[in-house]
Amino acid sequence: MAQTPEQWHGLARRLNDGGCPVLPDHTYKVRPVGLAIEKIPGMSFNSIFDLKQGGTGYAIEVALRNDATRPVDIVGWQVQTPWGIPKLALLPAPKKSSNRYPHYFFPEPGPYYEGDFCINRYFARRKSRLQSGDSIEGVLVASSDDSVPLEILHLARIVVTLRIFDSRRNIFSAQFRMVVDRRELIAREKRNQTLTPSQPFHTDVREIMPKAAFAKFSSGRR
Repeated sequence: MAQTPEQWHGLARRLNDGGCPVLPDHTYKVRPVGLAIEKIPGMSFNSIFDLKQGGTGYAIEVALRNDATRPVDIVGWQVQTPWGIPKLALLPAPKKSSNRYPHYFFPEPGPYYEGDFCINRYFARRKSRLQSGDSIEGVLVASSDDSVPLEILHLARIVVTLRIFDSRRNIFSAQFRMVVDRRELIAREKRNQTLTPSQPFHTDVREIMPKAAFAKFSSGRR
């Protein structure tokens, strides 16, 4: 039996008073409280990739929005992968003296990202405040000294969890699907195979000839 608008508003009010937030004009839609973490609409370029000098790069495209009625102060963040929680370092802000300014870039031949699209600056500060209703979106780029496990194949799709901490010890999280790019690891293995020396030529016949045969060979040379 359908409820009248008056009945629904009364129920919604009782739910809200009891600690279950709902919107009175959207049936049972839960009202977001705090920091909303969402995927940017459209095609995603989220990726995890091996770096030439070792380690791993991370790029997560994310939209953040403060749905609370109070400011939210971002004080920390964390990424959890299927193989654990890597220790990540934000890619530093580009230097004006760099010929690639204002892009954020990984060491050659790693990828680079438009400076205006990177949101690293919000996470590099000790505290970044988002006022009620404020939103930001862009790519978060970081690196880790840890390598992706070898059993994770090239172009594998994995799911990671991004957690963001505020000054009130609240934890906001969302999951993102990532593509694992292992082209640099594949190229590294090919280079190692090319540089591996072939079996050295043995000049000492004792290393390749049985002892009995060597004794006979030696006595015949006298």
